[in-house]
Parts: sequence; C-alpha cells; structure tokens
Amino acid sequence: MPTDTDVFETLRQELRRGTLILAVLAQLKVERYGYGLRQALSAVGLEIDEGALYPMLRRLEGRAC
Repeated sequence: MPTDTDVFETLRQELRRGTLILAVLAQLKVERYGYGLRQALSAVGLEIDEGALYPMLRRLEGRAC
C-alpha cells in the first residue's frame, strides 16, 4: 500500500511533467531548435535535461500529426 509520501511524490512528478509540457508548447509559439528551446526555458527558471526534452518533443510531434 502506497504511503502518503509516495502519493505526494507521484503527484509532484506528474505536475512537473504537465507544467513542462505546457511551458514547451508556450515557447514553441516561435520556431526554435532544441538548444534554443532549452535556453528559453532556462531563462524563465525551468531547467530541463536534453534526455527529457527531445523525447517530449517527439511525443508532442507525434500527437500533432
């Protein structure tokens, strides 16, 4: 049975994931390459690892088609 801490951590991770997706979409109002996108997100205080950004962009691209 999950503890309150486990549930909180899961919710925190899901909230961060959703926030990052929205932040990425907001930054893509202007065409950018991955590096420029990372810099733009970093400038507003959202650090994202390349290992998370590029797969996220592929998933988002797949949904747009």
